[in-house]
Amino acid sequence: MIYITYILAVACPLLVFGLMIYRYRLSIELLPEKAPVIEIGEENAIGSIEVQEDAGGAAQKDWGLLTVLADGIGKGQAGRNAALVTVRTFLQLFSSEDVTGNTSYFFTQAFNQSNREILERLQGSKGGAGAAAALISKGYLYYASVGDVKISLLREQELVPVNDGHTMKTAALRGYNNGVLDREQALAISKTDRQANYIGRDGFKNIEIGREAIMLIPGDIVVLMTDGFHKCISCLEMETILNQPLLPQQIAEQLIEAFNKNPMQNKDNASLFVLRYNGE
Repeated sequence: MIYITYILAVACPLLVFGLMIYRYRLSIELLPEKAPVIEIGEENAIGSIEVQEDAGGAAQKDWGLLTVLADGIGKGQAGRNAALVTVRTFLQLFSSEDVTGNTSYFFTQAFNQSNREILERLQGSKGGAGAAAALISKGYLYYASVGDVKISLLREQELVPVNDGHTMKTAALRGYNNGVLDREQALAISKTDRQANYIGRDGFKNIEIGREAIMLIPGDIVVLMTDGFHKCISCLEMETILNQPLLPQQIAEQLIEAFNKNPMQNKDNASLFVLRYNGE
């Protein structure tokens, strides 16, 4: 009897202690996982074009997340190759070292190196690419672009443009504001629907680099999109989809679904990234 009492006296505290550990581990497992600092969604569609000339890529390092989206220009595989060269060049340079100390230098170096490599690879063939790059580091958005790949920011349910882009329309507006063009000249030029600048040309210059980094707040959504998409889907339609309580990948899929359902004729390739910032 004394032996049984001794066993119970020893076992009961151990049993209680074991139950406490089990409940603690169970409570930890049931805690909701903290969302990553940045969530990514990516999607594309070929449209009415025979070749998918868009290319995109992302790289995550200790110093930040870089996303690059390129829109190829040219016949056959020339545009596709130019877009792939651009994306690969950006990701390689970004992954080699911390570039956040001088982001303007990084963007300039990446675009110029992409231009040289495209010219060498195509060897006289007509081809090039427009591209946009977005770097998020320590809660700030740094960006640069060439051509008509757009970057927009959804904040407080409103989608606002981040970059201007290099189209004949924006070139005409800059010329008019700078006094180089009169009103009639600017209006005539703005009706031309083509890019005013691209990577893969002799004398390449005029990279659009954000003058100041944009401080992000939790819940912000950054969208990169090729012209095939933003010329087909209205800003209002984008806002409606972006404001839904979905994961970025689900949002990207719904945006491309809207593109595919749009009855517009002769649709270009459409590609996009959706980046949600959740806070550090």
